[in-house]
Amino acid sequence: MDGKLLFIQNAKTQLEHRIQSSALGGDARSAVHNRVVDVDVTLVAHLCSQSLRSLTTTNLSYILCFLAGLDTQTIATIFMIEPASVYSVRYRLRAYFPKKTILPF
Repeated sequence: MDGKLLFIQNAKTQLEHRIQSSALGGDARSAVHNRVVDVDVTLVAHLCSQSLRSLTTTNLSYILCFLAGLDTQTIATIFMIEPASVYSVRYRLRAYFPKKTILPF
């Protein structure tokens, strides 16, 4: 496995652990976990290749949540932050990519 895919897989694993230890209820936790597991790692790798700056593990975790289609409140619960901070993170992550790049989040 290439280094970039391994780094993304590591971020995905850390996000899965974060979901398991979050304050989400049992059914919601397993539904969120399944959605994150279903995210294609190669899609994330393609996005990373278009990034202007290097992405951190936390950045990748947020991108995985956005690509999984999780709502703002769920992401806020997983990361133990305010929902308004999720909007800020999304805005800041968009700055990592060229303006012409169409982002799925």
